[in-house]
Formats: sequence, C-alpha cells, structure tokens
Amino acid sequence: MGDMTRGPEEWDFWLVDSIIVPAALYDTDGYCLRINAAAERASGVPNAELVGRYVTDLVPPDARANVEAQFRRAAERGEPTDFETSFVDTLGNRRTTRAQHIPLQERGEILGVLILAFEGRNPVLPDLAAVQPLPHLTQRQQEILELLAAGLSTAEMATKLKLSKETVRNHLRHIFRELRVHTRPEAIAAAQRLGLLATPGLAPQDT
Repeated sequence: MGDMTRGPEEWDFWLVDSIIVPAALYDTDGYCLRINAAAERASGVPNAELVGRYVTDLVPPDARANVEAQFRRAAERGEPTDFETSFVDTLGNRRTTRAQHIPLQERGEILGVLILAFEGRNPVLPDLAAVQPLPHLTQRQQEILELLAAGLSTAEMATKLKLSKETVRNHLRHIFRELRVHTRPEAIAAAQRLGLLATPGLAPQDT
C-alpha cells in the first residue's frame, strides 16, 4: 500500500480509501491510522476522531477480549482472521458485524493490519474467544460451496463447472468433512457462520 517502508504517519492511504466496504488501517500496536468513508458512514465516527484510538475503543466490554485476541493473531503472527463480533455506533446501538483482520507485510515484516467490516449473520457470542482455524478449501471447493448455497443440485454443479458428477460429489465430501457437517443445510449454515460465503459490507445504521 504505497511506500510502507516509511513511518506510519507518512504512509500513502490510497488502499484503505479505495475500498468500497468499511475499512480501517491500524498499526501493529493497535492504534488507528485511517478509516475510509464507508467506515465513517457505518460507525458514525469521522476519521479525525478515530485516528489514534485503540482497536477495541468502539467494542462493548464483553467482546473486547475476543477482538484483542484476533487483532494480535494478525499483528504478531501474521495470520488473517475472520470472525463475528459487535461494536457500538455513535447512536449507542450495539451492532453485529463480521470482521476480517488482514496483516500487511513487506519482506516478512508485519507493518500494519487492515480491518474490513461486513454485515454480521449471527448473534454475537462473546465467550467464543478462541476462534477455530478456517476450513481449508481449494478454489474449486469454494466455488462448489457457493453453488451449493445457491441451491444447485450435484448434476447442475457438474454441468456448470464442466466436471463429472462423481468429482463434484468428492468435493462435497471434502467440504462436509472440513465443515464437520453431514447435510447440505448444515454445510450452508456452517459456511455462513464462518464467513465463507459472500456477505455485504456493513451499511450505515438507520436513524
């Protein structure tokens, strides 16, 4: 994202500003460097007020430990995280959101963390501080998972992807094992819970 070999105060923020969903850039200590226009609209907090504040400042007390743990995974271990949590907007509303913490690295050094916010699908469970690793799916299996969520049958998937039905079945078996489920509805629910299916960016709260 621009020249990140310089200090954070000199970074070029074009990346975070160009993202269409709510996005925020934090340094590795957890302090905000920049939020984009979509994040300003969603949270009701202008960039100027959020810069310099800690990553859990808008998070309810019962969800802070989880957010802190997820941020540290990204900032210290370089592991992207994808989880559901909540925050409190300027109207005082507690809102569920799915957050992705993406470590930004250069030459093996973690320079910052980009946080993206999407509409949450499930009620927040603050006691789930330890998030399990995401299932390992290939690109093809991710495609099949999305077709599964769209309601396509095995035969329809095979036709669309130009695969044999047995190949599709093998991919489905792998997906089910990774998600630890036995049926298609269970697979869709688990994928939604884990954020494996596309969700819209977090929108502003209606007043």
